[in-house]
Amino acid sequence: MPSTSPSSAASHATENLDRFVSYFEGMQQSDLDRLNQIYAEDVHFVDPFSDFTGLNTLHGVFEAMFTKMRDYRLAVLECGMISDDSAFVRWRMSGYVKQLGKDLWVVEGSSLIRFAGDGRVREHIDFWDAASQMYERLPVIGWVLRKIRGKLAQH
Repeated sequence: MPSTSPSSAASHATENLDRFVSYFEGMQQSDLDRLNQIYAEDVHFVDPFSDFTGLNTLHGVFEAMFTKMRDYRLAVLECGMISDDSAFVRWRMSGYVKQLGKDLWVVEGSSLIRFAGDGRVREHIDFWDAASQMYERLPVIGWVLRKIRGKLAQH
């Protein structure tokens, strides 16, 4: 009979987080076939560009990422459980994005991950600064945003 002690629950939660981190750090386009092993069917996903529910839509977002980005890499810088079913993950993603030029694109951010009872992710919320890490790299809008940032920084 499985234990239901707090240490057993914590161990199970840590296993869920370890599985999630391992998947993301090694993820390649061919791994998208296993997405349903990591995420629940009704997963809620949020990032600076998206807010949706559903595994099929999430699959499409990741598929598009691999189509638009080459040499995708994700490194988890730190992570940990913050409650029985929630984790914090700080990460660095890098790759070359065709639409953003020839330079390596690096984004640092963090995610709040909430696990369902079966250990799959039921909510994934990404936090990262799209203005400084993406928009400011674009030719026209980037110049405008850098000017605005400079004016706001002048106390």
